[in-house]
Amino acid sequence: MTPRPPDDRDAPAGQGTEFDHVSRRPGGWTVPALVLAWSVMVAAGLSIVWRYEHAAGPLHAAPDRWPSGSQIERSPERWTLVLFAHPKCPCTRATLGELARIMTHCAADRVQASALFVKPPACALEPGWEYSQLWQTAEQIPGLSVSADPGGVEANRFAAAISGLVLLYDPAGRLMFRGGITASRGHSGDNLGRSTIVQLLNQGTGDVDSTKVYGCELGTNLQETHRSCHQP
Repeated sequence: MTPRPPDDRDAPAGQGTEFDHVSRRPGGWTVPALVLAWSVMVAAGLSIVWRYEHAAGPLHAAPDRWPSGSQIERSPERWTLVLFAHPKCPCTRATLGELARIMTHCAADRVQASALFVKPPACALEPGWEYSQLWQTAEQIPGLSVSADPGGVEANRFAAAISGLVLLYDPAGRLMFRGGITASRGHSGDNLGRSTIVQLLNQGTGDVDSTKVYGCELGTNLQETHRSCHQP
């Protein structure tokens, strides 16, 4: 008869198997423990990403009435929409996509829309710095006027601090909405800001008068360094 190979049943009582020794010795890792550790790290990483995507920027009080000193084009016969954007902010690409949807859902003769790409004071000596891919994308939106805001003069006038801020004034020059038109950083899709603006332009009333803004800092503070020109 062929001898039976030794197995766990041959281990002396109380001795256990070789695997048992590995799993019980100090510092030993079992497969379940490794899976648990990996799951914890993944969950922590996802939590960090979620917090970043949903971290809104400061929303300051914009002028209740259209500032008389503003050089932004405005018509007393139409609503006036203004978007403030950082030329290098990746989050603003989604904002431009939402703005394009707004313009397609509203009659062109009802709104005067402008996108201002802010050029911070620290970047004043870099010619053409503001002419980014986002600028080119904005130029493709029908009915949208695109221009630069050197030194952030208009951004400061309207208390804009975050890229993606949208302000909407009615034909009488009264502020009706301020905020963002994305649900989080860089995310396209249905959101309260976009739907509110469409309601205001088409019906004259909206669900809210402000929403959170998700984007990069515009860098209009005079103490901003040269580094802000390259890292929004």
